[in-house]
Amino acid sequence: MSVTDDSFFTENIVNINKRIYIILFWTLIVPVSFVALTQVGVWYVPTPYAAMIFIYSLAMAFICMVLNKTGNKNLQSVTMYLGLIGISGFVFLLGMKGVIVLTISWAFAPFISCLYYNRRLTRITTIINFVLTIVAYWLRSSAVTLVLSGVKTASRWFIENVPGVIVEFIFVFLVTDFLSKRTYQTFRRLMSINADKDGAYKRLNEKTLEQFNTNKELQEKNEYIEKLNEELNTRNKGLSENQHKIVEFVVSSFGSFDLFGVTHNYHTGKYVQEISKKLRENGYYADELTDEKIETYMLTALLHDAGKIRIPQNIVNKFGKYIKEEYEIMKTHPMEGRKILEEMPIIDDGSFNIIAKEMALYHHERWDGSGYPYGVSGEAIPLCARILGAADVLDALISPRLYKEPMSIDEAMKFFAEEKGKSFEPCIADAVIALKNEIMIIDRDFKTFEGAKFDDELARWKKYHPELKDFGKAGK
Repeated sequence: MSVTDDSFFTENIVNINKRIYIILFWTLIVPVSFVALTQVGVWYVPTPYAAMIFIYSLAMAFICMVLNKTGNKNLQSVTMYLGLIGISGFVFLLGMKGVIVLTISWAFAPFISCLYYNRRLTRITTIINFVLTIVAYWLRSSAVTLVLSGVKTASRWFIENVPGVIVEFIFVFLVTDFLSKRTYQTFRRLMSINADKDGAYKRLNEKTLEQFNTNKELQEKNEYIEKLNEELNTRNKGLSENQHKIVEFVVSSFGSFDLFGVTHNYHTGKYVQEISKKLRENGYYADELTDEKIETYMLTALLHDAGKIRIPQNIVNKFGKYIKEEYEIMKTHPMEGRKILEEMPIIDDGSFNIIAKEMALYHHERWDGSGYPYGVSGEAIPLCARILGAADVLDALISPRLYKEPMSIDEAMKFFAEEKGKSFEPCIADAVIALKNEIMIIDRDFKTFEGAKFDDELARWKKYHPELKDFGKAGK
């Protein structure tokens, strides 16, 4: 599949093409500077030579700008190659006369080509620039000082300098090849996950629509799912395309891997939102907990357990409590989550990425330092992770798990009162306790509308996991 087959890569090509013709316009400063410095006697550059560079840069920049602004997608690939050739030619013209000494500057175009996420394009650009550099060195060999003074011949000077160019070529080729390959694979993987999720979601909707039309109860479930979709669309309104991809990434990553993953993520996000609002209402962190920041906290909470993808499935979905060795493996998921989130594209100014990684890495740390993976304590734990840690524990207590039945709301509130100042920051524990009535309503809604759907999902899991055959019978 060509990179131009996907809207993301096509849009990226258009944007980088625009940057390149802007760079070419900026290069006009160089020949103008040559003429100015020559006029004041600081430097001598032949005026025809400077004029040639000026005309070349202006022509290439203008042509690339016109092609880019046509809006024709078929011309964007042409503009891409033409822009890289324009930059390569500019460096070649500077180096061929020997007026200024260029070394690694020829690698400018190869590094720019990495921004297209096209490994083949980067290789071609690197090789072409290497060849142009060799030619430039040959043309320049007859004009260097050592040759003009008779100390060396042009051939000898050329032969002595070419090995250095070859070493630079090998270095630049390896680096740019790795960068272009790595970035392309990362974006392709995210797009593949997104496509898988869309396909699965479409099949689920078709099946759900067919089943929910049978009776009134099923129709109510269909309305609830539509309500969830509307809420998700409302939350995502105004967010960038990358934020949509992140949400879809979470849903698709946990839907078939962790029996409780999808519901737990949404529950936790909701509780993070409520706790954050209550903290602000109580006068804590009011400057930091803006509506926009709370919305970001709620969305990034969906990513906090991303590291479980790298934990063996027989541990993530074990029926019963962990033995010591299994628990130690499970305790690595915060660090694994941070590693996974390092591969996310930058969203907005990067603050979304920072919060997501902090939540993933620190959500099992505790106020008194008894948590993991690092055992940090107090305000050394980021605020977002302190809030998420409480929301994560709250949902784990009052929701069913493979190793336990759900705890009552009253018991959960008692737990938070006991762990105030220990596991949880005092003001956060107070906020959770103050939200008791709201939590009862939210938990009731979750269990009411998700019950039948979870039963269907559990039945499917039992086909492939015989050890779950007795799970869920206690409450029948």
